[in-house]
Amino acid sequence: MPIHPLNILFLPRWYPHRYDPMPGLFIQRQAEALATRHHVVVLYVHPDPGCPSEFEIDFAEENGVTVVRVYYKIPEIVLPGIYQALTIASFYRAHQRGLEVVGDFIPDVIHSHVLTRTAMIGHYLSRRYRVPHVISEHWSRYFAGNLSYRGWLRKWFTKYLVRKADTIIPVSEVLHRAMVSWRLVNDRYVVIPNIVDPISIPDYPEKREDHRERPAARRQILHVSCFDDRAKNISGLLDSLLELSKKRSDFQCLLVGTGPDLKEMQHRATELGLLGTTVFFPGLKDQHELAILYEQSDFTVLSSRYETFGTVVIESLACGTPVLSTAVGIAPEVITAENGILIPVNDRQALTEGLDRMLDRCDSYERKLVRASVPQRFTCESVANQLSSVYSQIRGDV
Repeated sequence: MPIHPLNILFLPRWYPHRYDPMPGLFIQRQAEALATRHHVVVLYVHPDPGCPSEFEIDFAEENGVTVVRVYYKIPEIVLPGIYQALTIASFYRAHQRGLEVVGDFIPDVIHSHVLTRTAMIGHYLSRRYRVPHVISEHWSRYFAGNLSYRGWLRKWFTKYLVRKADTIIPVSEVLHRAMVSWRLVNDRYVVIPNIVDPISIPDYPEKREDHRERPAARRQILHVSCFDDRAKNISGLLDSLLELSKKRSDFQCLLVGTGPDLKEMQHRATELGLLGTTVFFPGLKDQHELAILYEQSDFTVLSSRYETFGTVVIESLACGTPVLSTAVGIAPEVITAENGILIPVNDRQALTEGLDRMLDRCDSYERKLVRASVPQRFTCESVANQLSSVYSQIRGDV
């Protein structure tokens, strides 16, 4: 199918910014993949209490993508209702300032990422420019246990925006089902996954070299997350590791990353007597360092209660490392007997027994076959093709 270059306006709720390079990396990868065949402009606004003026604009060209970041000053705290209204007003004015910077760019498609507030901007602009509006959803708030999808006004606007959008793109089938369970109705749902960064798919030789700095008899378990315990169930993982350590001592677990519950999890590991002996916290790693850790580990564990996607599952498999995962996000779609083990969600006994089984059988997995088990639909080219197809269809180009 021939590709017709389009002007695509991305409106992300999350995107890497000057204070944190991690939020919305998956959205950034989509924008950069699409930029190989379309003109992509990203307009991202971010609240900044230290903003020297009402708005501060950062304009950049990043890997073929035009990125306009607008930092806006948070209003001084007044009465709660008034504060919220002022914050929302600043949010919308920041988008308007960003559009002024973009100048003569006229979008062919508006692509909002994450409901609800950002999608309201996208809906308005799609009417203003008379172009289609696509919404990608990445948020886990629709899952049982998250408890953040609440409030009648938010729900009303979310249902309205979903119904009016030309296409809704959840990143996994499980997220699609969760959204539908809330009666978020649209005739055109298209599941398109996140991109696995190519740097996370190194071309390692079939027989890997072992650079693991640990006693040869100890196997290495890898856990990578944003340290949000409510979602990632790191506390449950620590409890299972403690239980397992009473039975065997031939393993250690690296908990990689950072986030709001990092210190609490470090404290919990200390209380359980695991820190520095069985459990280690090496901190945040970039994608290259992370790829090496995947390759050097015996298996990866994902203990989450819910996931919209579960990028670490795909990254680990792409590096040839088998995965023990709860049945969340993309895991049920890709994990088989040849590349890992699936276990029930929020089941400590199943997690403990799964860790035990993986320690016994992790050497039996053929890493070449584990790498080959990753579907091609997660590559930059594949995702860009899928998104381009959606754009063409809703515009009537095909």
